[in-house]
Amino acid sequence: MTQTIETAVILAAGRGTRLQPYTFDIPKGFMQVGEEKLIERSVRILKENGIKNVIIGTGHLHEHYEKFAKEHGLTTFLSPDYATTGSFHTLIYGSDLIKGDFLLLESDLLYHSDAVKSLIEAEAKDIILCSGFTQSNDEVYVEMQNGKLKNLSKKKENLGSIDAELVGIWKLSLELLEKLKAHHAEAEDGMNKDYEVAIAQLSDNHKVDVLKLENLAWCEIDNQEHLERAKEKILPKLD
Repeated sequence: MTQTIETAVILAAGRGTRLQPYTFDIPKGFMQVGEEKLIERSVRILKENGIKNVIIGTGHLHEHYEKFAKEHGLTTFLSPDYATTGSFHTLIYGSDLIKGDFLLLESDLLYHSDAVKSLIEAEAKDIILCSGFTQSNDEVYVEMQNGKLKNLSKKKENLGSIDAELVGIWKLSLELLEKLKAHHAEAEDGMNKDYEVAIAQLSDNHKVDVLKLENLAWCEIDNQEHLERAKEKILPKLD
């Protein structure tokens, strides 16, 4: 039986320094690609797939998200130390707002709606979404073992095998979130690490399934090269 997911958390606190000068005035999620801004597209896809509660973790130029949330019936929280902390800290800072199993995604993603639909329909409660290799530059590689997440890294030499590429959309259980909160409180680097690293570090004791959509159309937009690729190669493949 598939799990009912009604909540999504979008991490959107980053400064987007590699996308300057665009991000002098707007957060990365407000980049316009095609007819929609990235955040507009994500929220539309989430709502079309039954997500009723969208929570956005903000930081850089947070007032843009607060205005957008007010207009669309969403929830935001401001991570006050966003400039000096990592995405893991943002997630944990807003974790009291999360009341059930949830989707977790990043604000700078452009992706086909199959990404969200497939995660919601999958039976496992904790899943990392992966794709085949995009050759997009700045990839995070995933090592699998028996269909589960074993490790991930931007450096291939840190992994025993290179099996897939991280997309940046997850399905997570409240149980795993509680373990992440405990890890954040105990880990010396809890304030600074990325959330995906924290999940991978717990994977020995809490198994996370890998859902690999080999030909998923998606991209992350971190720099000018990524933005051009998004417009020229990814956008035409989207629904």
